[in-house]
Amino acid sequence: MEDNMRTIGQVSENPETTSDISVLPIVADEKTIGKVCPFCKTKIKDGDEVIVCPACGIPHHKGCWEENKGCTTFGCKEQHYEAQGTNPTDVCPNCGASLGDGQMFCPKCGTPKGGVKSNVCGKCGTELQEGQEFCPKCGQKAGLIVDTNVNSAISQFNAGVNKTNDAKKKKPLKIVLAAIIALAVIVAGVLIAPKIFVSVDDLCAQGNYEKAYDKADSDSKLEVKAESIAAAQSSISADNLKDPSSFVLRDAYYKEGTNDDGETTGQLVLYVSGSNSYGASVSSYWLYTWSNDENEWSYFASVSDLSDEEYSEYDDSDEELEKLLNNVARSSIKSTMSDGLKLSKESIKRINSMFEDDTLNSVKPIGMK
Repeated sequence: MEDNMRTIGQVSENPETTSDISVLPIVADEKTIGKVCPFCKTKIKDGDEVIVCPACGIPHHKGCWEENKGCTTFGCKEQHYEAQGTNPTDVCPNCGASLGDGQMFCPKCGTPKGGVKSNVCGKCGTELQEGQEFCPKCGQKAGLIVDTNVNSAISQFNAGVNKTNDAKKKKPLKIVLAAIIALAVIVAGVLIAPKIFVSVDDLCAQGNYEKAYDKADSDSKLEVKAESIAAAQSSISADNLKDPSSFVLRDAYYKEGTNDDGETTGQLVLYVSGSNSYGASVSSYWLYTWSNDENEWSYFASVSDLSDEEYSEYDDSDEELEKLLNNVARSSIKSTMSDGLKLSKESIKRINSMFEDDTLNSVKPIGMK
């Protein structure tokens, strides 16, 4: 630090009469960057001009040093002290109040000036022994006078605070009742308001289809049911793509009914896009059917287009069977798309959003009845 600064002029050996000290500023370096300037209480940053006190080594901002006319570290001999308008020894020996010229009695407590001690604390009036630079009772710097008006103002402020606190203590019941009422309002807002104001769409967006189904009116229940089934099966479709992360649901169709035995039947068609092995985006139709025996939705087939495949004399039995099943799937897909319920754009958007948020796997579809 001594290599980066130089003191100009002499430093007074008496801390109470520190002379003006001029030091050369330096640019903040690794020793000063991040240190807190004791004057402005802010950190020194890279590029700031700083002055390091030659006595205590504490860095200051250049402007802070100049404004304070020296070091601001408590007890440092480079602290600057302004000349006092009143003799520091002219203080009341009883209460420590400062006495002006011509005042023979303390204007605060009436103690005679004639009893003034030769060396007393300017803050509390405690007698100081020779060589003591700080008051042993309150820590005040010897030779400085405390403005009694400030002390009076502080006392009045504290008295006002105490009076306010006393008033509060007299009304504890009202405060407790107000707190209980406020807490009740908050609890009601948290527990009751969401149940009243949450919409069916909000519940669907959260993937909470059971509550959405219960809240929906009779005309909307089928739409909520279809969306819940499409959401659950979309998760399965995504897992079976070459690149599951490329999954995008384009459209969805749902149809349900009963067979000759009175059992519930259901078909779901998902029009899905995803990346193939070469990274190109391709689309296909996925068909799911409801199985009463298994009591669950089952994958049936997926086809890239809806045109029936033709058989060739070169097809073996496995190829013929595959083409047959794909054509059956195409017929069911086209029937579901023409006669069934097409999910709204909002439903498709919600399902894709849940996939992006990785919450699609937790969706539970509304059961078949």
